[in-house]
Amino acid sequence: MRRALCIAAILALAVARDASAQRSWRDLSPAERERAWRNYQRFENLPPDRRQHLEDRYQRFRQMPPDEQNRLRRNYDQYRGLPPDQRQQFQRKYQRWRERQH
Repeated sequence: MRRALCIAAILALAVARDASAQRSWRDLSPAERERAWRNYQRFENLPPDRRQHLEDRYQRFRQMPPDEQNRLRRNYDQYRGLPPDQRQQFQRKYQRWRERQH
């Protein structure tokens, strides 16, 4: 579950950064501003090693081809649109899959 949350956080950071890179703060909707601000605050409150880990993951994301970035964004948007019970089910399945990988 921790890894799933980490992936979600990375994608949230990537989406927030990508949105802010393409549009100015003034161009964001109030909901987008609130989400970006919360993401930024969470990021700033992380321990330095976790922040660095997320920065590294974000840089790897930025180096991906645009089609792959868009695929990940679509998957993340789909994940965010899931009802809470389906998100939990996804997280459990993901955790089982990760445990089998190790």
